[in-house]
Amino acid sequence: MNNPDVAQVLSACDAELVQVQEIIANLGVTSAVVPYLTKYAVVRACGSIETSFKAVIADYSSHRSIKQVKRFIDRRIRDGSANPTIENMNKFLLDFDKDWQDTFKRQLNAEPNRSALITSLQSLVNARNEFAHGGNPTTSLTDVIQYFGHAKRIVEIMDLVVS
Repeated sequence: MNNPDVAQVLSACDAELVQVQEIIANLGVTSAVVPYLTKYAVVRACGSIETSFKAVIADYSSHRSIKQVKRFIDRRIRDGSANPTIENMNKFLLDFDKDWQDTFKRQLNAEPNRSALITSLQSLVNARNEFAHGGNPTTSLTDVIQYFGHAKRIVEIMDLVVS
């Protein structure tokens, strides 16, 4: 990763997911606490991806900008709400640079497991939204860890494109 702050966010989330996995292993999968820990993991993983994809763009763009543009980027990108979907990632990239978007699409399409990456990202977003809107997602912690790993790869591609 070229963006050390984003690398740290993703690494911290990885570490927390391992901790949650260890807690669940110690409690046993039938513990009443497991669904709450899994929902926490969904929110933590999806939030980390959202924060990271926005930071990749915002950090690079604001570093080279005057204070008014930095403020705009902070308010609209970094502090704005946006589900970390492929559509939103493409939209944000296009808003800054068509070449970024084109290169991101090309790099993502070149990934051998492209479909799994995109499906995992969308599954993570869907699980978070289901929980946030009062639902009860059936995603397991194993799923969350896999989804996060795939979504993290998408952020890594974006980081390579933007840097």
